[in-house]
Amino acid sequence: MKLSFLVLAAGGFLLAGCSSVTNSHRQKESMMTDYLAGKDAPVEQCLTDKLNSTSGSGDELMWRLEAGAFLFDTGNYPKSIAEFEKAEALVTAYDDRATVSVRDAGAEGGAALTNLNALPYRGFCRDRIMLSMMKSLAYLGEGREDSFNAQLRRLRTTQKEIRAKYDKEFEAEKKELSTTARKNPAATAGLKTGDAAVANTGSDEFNRALVETRKTANKGYADFLNPAALFLSGLGSLREGDTDNSLIDFKRVYEAMPQNPLAQRIYVTVLTMAKREIPTELGKVKPFDFPLDRDCVYVIFANGRSAAFRQVAIYFPVMTAYPVCEFYPAPYRFLKVEAGGQSCDTGLLADMDAILAREYNERLPGMVTRIIISTAIKEGASYTGAWAVGQQNELAGLGVLLGSMIYRATFNTADTRSWEMLPKEFQLGVLPMPKDRKITVDPDGLAGRAQAVTIPENDRSAIIYVSAPSAGNVRAQVLGMSSR
Repeated sequence: MKLSFLVLAAGGFLLAGCSSVTNSHRQKESMMTDYLAGKDAPVEQCLTDKLNSTSGSGDELMWRLEAGAFLFDTGNYPKSIAEFEKAEALVTAYDDRATVSVRDAGAEGGAALTNLNALPYRGFCRDRIMLSMMKSLAYLGEGREDSFNAQLRRLRTTQKEIRAKYDKEFEAEKKELSTTARKNPAATAGLKTGDAAVANTGSDEFNRALVETRKTANKGYADFLNPAALFLSGLGSLREGDTDNSLIDFKRVYEAMPQNPLAQRIYVTVLTMAKREIPTELGKVKPFDFPLDRDCVYVIFANGRSAAFRQVAIYFPVMTAYPVCEFYPAPYRFLKVEAGGQSCDTGLLADMDAILAREYNERLPGMVTRIIISTAIKEGASYTGAWAVGQQNELAGLGVLLGSMIYRATFNTADTRSWEMLPKEFQLGVLPMPKDRKITVDPDGLAGRAQAVTIPENDRSAIIYVSAPSAGNVRAQVLGMSSR
């Protein structure tokens, strides 16, 4: 029994991702500090090292996403696209697997004996939508407007299919958990699972974090919708003359946040452009006094750093660990945008914290159930092995028990993997293209922080993408569009 347990444990470790001992959020602390400070060289070196060390592992997708986002922020569009393409290939491979592979089966066994980091990181629904959205913007930055438009069409499909894919994944997870429980009846009999497990974690720290997370989740959107992605998809359709699809997307943006003045105004403007009837409840909303499909400047403000997951470790009565949401304050309230004698303040387009919190809350019962089953199996194996060896030699049995306790403490690591180089929120401002083609963006409208950009003559319209993960790291990029 002692040998069997250790062999299985070693196998679980080999199949596990690199986050199995030191959780992902802690691994990223130094990198994120440098990222927030705008220190690009050490961030790039860290990502290069991680991409090399995690290639082929369960953590690879996560690091590809981080690399793609960082390279986009720093204007290295070709390399950003390359990383996003590799990430897409990994996502497709996960989705297309018709049967459980040897690696998947090994990962399940590894998760039972180590922790959930043994399972490949497949990305949240949020990640898949943002992957497509960020890749489309990278295409535009590279000057490939046709690829930008094509990617937006794929983004529309991704947004439509995301709920169905999640439900399929959820059902597969339920079957996996049921199979694991049947194979380990002694360890899993009588365990509280699902919502009952979430309500009985026994951790005050976890419960406090959950209250905050659920408050944030209440500001989220149904079916994993991302209004920023929907806006970009709608804008692409509008600029290509596809009024019907653009109206579908802008209506969904409005329905996702019906009290949002910006969502209302965009929807009414497009309805007016298409000469469609304005809903009664929006009768008093004034449309923009310029068309949105051409000769425009669209300012997308990526404000703050994304929520992440931190670990809450519990050691009594048994050793386990849970991931909880960690939220960060926004560095700014808005951008003041000035162009051609006109100005506007950016308004909220998508609360990214709420999107992640809502998905975390939906996934939480399954996550906690997995953790509880894994803990029960490890506990059972530990005491059974110690008892069996102790029958032959009491001192050796004590040694096995002590060794298994050290092993369990080592792998008492929560799955905190997530895509952290995303914004806390997206905001939007829209103005007509100024004759002098000069735009000023000013965080919070404070003197001394303004940045001026000039749009090239060949670009009839442009997206100004302003990234501000912290107050000290604000970058503005011009993503030009030559058509319309």
